Amino acid sequence: MDWDDDGFGLGSLISEDAEVAMREDRDLVFAREYVRLRALKSKNAAELACVRAGITNPEYHIKVVAERQLARVEVQRLIAEAETSGMAIERTEYTRDLFLDELQAVHERALDAKNFTSAISAVKTQAQLLGFMDQTLNINHTVTAKDLDLATLRAMVADRAKPVNVIDAIAMDAE
Repeated sequence: MDWDDDGFGLGSLISEDAEVAMREDRDLVFAREYVRLRALKSKNAAELACVRAGITNPEYHIKVVAERQLARVEVQRLIAEAETSGMAIERTEYTRDLFLDELQAVHERALDAKNFTSAISAVKTQAQLLGFMDQTLNINHTVTAKDLDLATLRAMVADRAKPVNVIDAIAMDAE
């Protein structure tokens, strides 16, 4: 068995029967993910499906691996079966992994287009999702006399209360 085995790079580390079974499983996962992502109108459905199915090769860009995968007759048959069986699923939940996969594809495309600003932005967003970057939020509350009723205004004047306390009192009155 040679090292150029459809992008899997498994070589002679496992038996040929096991490798064929793994390839068929990966092809099935690829087909299902491809149909699902295409139904969601993802621009890079084939690339994301390759990543989720574990079909990668460090020697080739993910776009090339995806094109080779889509060109295979067995994969085209599995995609057709998935489409006819109603595999088109609407997105019902968002996961962190979904966003990370899509951001990785955006990052790779930005690098290919030599758009380094977008590539850096995608990496920053990935780092934020993974919790590697600290985020600081500044929240400012403003209260005007129009927003308060007469009793609250009298209480503020009498007690010289801060507007923050008034917000809490209004929130409790609203409940």
